[in-house]
Amino acid sequence: MLVKEAQTYGKISLGNSKIHGTTFPICAFACVTGSKLAKVKGSVCNGCYSIKLQKLRPSVDKGYKKNLFKWQVSNTSNWIDAMVFQIKRYAADGYHRWFDSGDLQSMEMLEAIAEVARQTPKVNHWLPTKEYQIITKYLKTNTEPTNLIVRVSAPMIDGKPSKAFRNTSTVHRNSEPLGFECKGACGLCRACWAKRIKNVSYRKH
Repeated sequence: MLVKEAQTYGKISLGNSKIHGTTFPICAFACVTGSKLAKVKGSVCNGCYSIKLQKLRPSVDKGYKKNLFKWQVSNTSNWIDAMVFQIKRYAADGYHRWFDSGDLQSMEMLEAIAEVARQTPKVNHWLPTKEYQIITKYLKTNTEPTNLIVRVSAPMIDGKPSKAFRNTSTVHRNSEPLGFECKGACGLCRACWAKRIKNVSYRKH
């Protein structure tokens, strides 16, 4: 497989200034739970940075929507092969984040991501999500690959993390951070990818 062919199934992104490693963004307007939370004052999705970015930059909007569309129309096996190829090629330092924009769309997508992780055992995968039902359903019959960490995000600012999941994240503004406090940019930190760290707390700006 060539790079150009792999990217016809969706494009892995490089060079995010705050997030370490490679990422895979999709359209934030298509978030299943997030699109509802975006309308709720005090939720972590109200004033979503990805939606703002898509509105301000047409090229970003086009790229995010294209990644989602390619997932929707592609054969799942081909999509997995394309993601594996790009991650092996570009995540040379061994770290990848799913959805720096957007979120899980379905159980099928989570199963595909898990398979990508299994086929890239030297890469650490981090998947933040608010799709509680998808994760719960998946864990009833599956176990996360050892190199994939799913962090279930609390829906409200200053909210508590869910007790139903091993790894979580929260957003603090007026309350004290819970667990590990994110400093705002990865730098040398890899806490979000570490399963030993139960909760990561991000400051609301």
